[in-house]
Amino acid sequence: MQIRPMTPADVDAAVELARAQGFRDRHLFFEFVFRTPTAQPLVGTIDGRVIATGLATANGPVGWLGGIVVAAEHRRQGFGKAMTDELIRLLRAAGCETLSLEATDIGRPMYERMGFRLTTHYHQLQADHLEASPEPPPGARVRRLEQGDLPAIFELDRLATAEDRTGPLRALAETGGWLLEDEVGRGEASGGGPGGGGLRGFLLPAERAYGAIVAPRFEDGLYLLDLHRSIVPAGAHVRAGIPDEHAAAWRELLARGWQETWQAPRMLLGPDVPWRPTWIWGQINSAMG
Repeated sequence: MQIRPMTPADVDAAVELARAQGFRDRHLFFEFVFRTPTAQPLVGTIDGRVIATGLATANGPVGWLGGIVVAAEHRRQGFGKAMTDELIRLLRAAGCETLSLEATDIGRPMYERMGFRLTTHYHQLQADHLEASPEPPPGARVRRLEQGDLPAIFELDRLATAEDRTGPLRALAETGGWLLEDEVGRGEASGGGPGGGGLRGFLLPAERAYGAIVAPRFEDGLYLLDLHRSIVPAGAHVRAGIPDEHAAAWRELLARGWQETWQAPRMLLGPDVPWRPTWIWGQINSAMG
C-alpha cells in the first residue's frame, strides 16, 4: 500500500470506500476537511485504487486522528496500522505532544496495542427541531457572529479544550455562527479565564447536525443547544457531544427528552490534556473533536 496526501480527485473514491464499509455519505465532510488548513487527509492505494483513508488534524499541542477506513477485503493485513503510523508521524512533525482519537469497536484493540489509553467517552445525544426560539438566560444576549469576534472565540475554545482549534473553527465560522454574551458586552466568561468582551459561549453549526458549542455556564450551554435546535429546518435534528465528566448535562438532556444515540471512547497517546470538559456541549465531528 502506498500512502499519500488525498486530493479533491480522490474524494469520490474515498466516499465510496466509506459507504462500502457502512458509513454515511462523506462528501460534505471532505469538503470541510479541504477548507481546514490544519487538517491533512490521506489515502492508501494499491495499484492506484483507494483502499484506505485517514485524517490528521493538528490543534496545537493536541493532534486528532480520524476518518481511518480500510476496505473489508484488506483488513488484518497491517494497512490500518500503517495508516495510523503515518498520521502519528505527521502530527508529531507538527509539534503535537498528545494524540487523540475517538475509537470504533473495530479499531480500539489496535489503538490499545499502540499505546493509546482510554480517558473518557463522548455521549452523543439527539433532539429534534424546536419551533420557537428560546429566550437567552437572564443577563445575556445572543447575536450573529462577526469577523471581529473570532479571536475571543478562539481563546474561549482554547480554555475549554486545551487545544488550538483555530483552523477548523475558522472554517466553520465561514458559514456563520452565534455568540452568547453579557447584555452589556463587557466582562469575562464565568468559570475563570477571559472570554473577551463578555463572551459567555458560542455555537458554530457543523455538518451532519453537529455543532461546536462551548459555554462555561450550565444554563448557557443548555440555551445554545436549544438555539441550535431552533435554527435547523423543521424535520431536522441536532446532536450534542457530552463528555463523561459532564454527567450533569447528560442527565439534564435526557430528562428534557433528548435521546442518546451513540457513545464513543476518547483515547490519548501522550500527556493528559488539561481541558475543561464541563464547558463542552458539542463537537465539530468525531474525527476532529
